Amino acid sequence: MEADDERTVPLELGTVGPASTDDDGESAGPTPRWRLWAGLGAALVVGAVVGIVANNARNDAAEYAEVDLVRGTVDVEYGSPLSSDAQRLYINLINTGPRELEILSIDVDGFRSVDAEGGDDPVTAAPGEWVRVETTVEADCTTRPPGTLQVHVRTGSGRQSVVVTGQPGDDQLIWAWQGGCESDSGTGVFIGDTRTVSSDASGAHIVLPVTNGADEPLTVTAMETTTPGFAMTTDPLPIDVEAGQTVQVETLWTVTDCEGAARFAEATVAVNIRNESMDTRVSQPLGNPTLIELVRLAVRVCET
Repeated sequence: MEADDERTVPLELGTVGPASTDDDGESAGPTPRWRLWAGLGAALVVGAVVGIVANNARNDAAEYAEVDLVRGTVDVEYGSPLSSDAQRLYINLINTGPRELEILSIDVDGFRSVDAEGGDDPVTAAPGEWVRVETTVEADCTTRPPGTLQVHVRTGSGRQSVVVTGQPGDDQLIWAWQGGCESDSGTGVFIGDTRTVSSDASGAHIVLPVTNGADEPLTVTAMETTTPGFAMTTDPLPIDVEAGQTVQVETLWTVTDCEGAARFAEATVAVNIRNESMDTRVSQPLGNPTLIELVRLAVRVCET
């Protein structure tokens, strides 16, 4: 019986496999699952942060490069100290973009720039701010101006050029170009300071003094406004105007489109004339008194 009891005692073989050392005791076991998930989570967080930073950098670069300019009126200056063929244009621009920018120079389609090398100092335009930029040009009589400008600017992302268009009924550049290209042909038509006779919601009666500055008589065959949102009727035409003489043309202005009248930047009139050598059409901007009167008319008609 004692022999049987001894056989029932299990045989102890000790640890199976290579003995571990103190140095690699921890690494010999499997990697805990929490460590795997923690490493993966950290990688995802780093990737997301890098992606957000890169996307923000792209958005910032695009915003700094964004240029939105809108053109307003253009004023024209002739004579000394300019050459006989040169004109100085004063161009009003508003920065409708989100960032401040510098306007370095302007090229006007239909004109050649004759500014001195280096040009004027840059003009800084803050968001929502109107600025006045001047440039000296000569009319390119082979290219009738479409009313567009090539504006060279500097933004937070560097230099670039943008195309800025005019507005419907905006004839200042055509008038300036005609002054440079058609003055030798003897058109000589100018509209002086206007006079308002009466004005109410039905219309504004405005007298336009039309002067023939040429050396020969001419005939005004037609007149119409090119001002957005308005119509103009006149005294019966045609009217003969002797050289150096002025005739008073009575006109009636009415509002035809309130949306257009709310956006117009300047009052302009197109005049068709005939003389011994040609038939032509010239555009003339009207002065501030007419502009103010038309604004008042638009308010009466459209805001009551």
